[in-house]
Amino acid sequence: MPAHLKTLPIFFVLFVTLIFSSCNSTYRTARTFLEQRNQFALMIVPPTNTFLYYYPFEETPDEDGAEIEYSMFLKDLNTERASELFLKALYEQLADYNLKVYGPEEFEEFLSYNGKRYIFTIAQTEIVEAEKPQTFKALIDTILYRQDFLLQNVERNTWFEFVVVDENTENPEMEVLYSTFAKSDYIDGQFRYRAFSGEVFYEYTAHPITLEDVYQLNSMAGSGSGRYIFEYLMNRYVEKNTGKTMDSMHYKYHKDEDVVRRSKTDQRFIILESSETGTDNL
Repeated sequence: MPAHLKTLPIFFVLFVTLIFSSCNSTYRTARTFLEQRNQFALMIVPPTNTFLYYYPFEETPDEDGAEIEYSMFLKDLNTERASELFLKALYEQLADYNLKVYGPEEFEEFLSYNGKRYIFTIAQTEIVEAEKPQTFKALIDTILYRQDFLLQNVERNTWFEFVVVDENTENPEMEVLYSTFAKSDYIDGQFRYRAFSGEVFYEYTAHPITLEDVYQLNSMAGSGSGRYIFEYLMNRYVEKNTGKTMDSMHYKYHKDEDVVRRSKTDQRFIILESSETGTDNL
């Protein structure tokens, strides 16, 4: 065997060892964050308003949407109740993570906290109702059949402004973080073929969402955003201490009390804007 080929296994082992060591360092750092999380304090600044948008299905949709009075759910939605459900679930989720959470009325206490302090301001939040087409197709005896539905879809979209509070920072860094959660009608069905008549039909059961589902969506979005906040802080901590960026290869999610796993989904904040001050204060 040529000498250069004999060295290949050695380089391969070294490469695998480096990758494994790198992954282990990110997990170890994430677990360190879990051990220190009770030293972090968060202030959640609630939104001042919730925007409502309705987009009926149109061949040439209006970017501004339609009047809310023509919607199925938004016209009857109590936005105050929706906001309360969102915030209640958000606070409860963060409390479950053993983080110290403050509201604006506790600002002085928050500033006097001796530890890491972070502010998440809900800069904007909206509930969007839209009608979306869904088509099911099947090829039967060389004939393509289709069944069309018009489904109701409701989204809760939230923009957070994240700031690290540090007495030594005159211009604290700020990032804009976006979360979205949705509920939609669901169609459970399949095409069927009657051999005797040759008829093809689509047999289905419809599971339409209700106004109560829209309220539950706000609770789900609150809990989900709370999880996003916690995992965002954990991954930034890992990024600062290991140099590994928060990409899909290294992004971690918190499974339970002491377990951290690599995330296999995109269920996390979308970072829309980041200042140039870096992450030195995290």
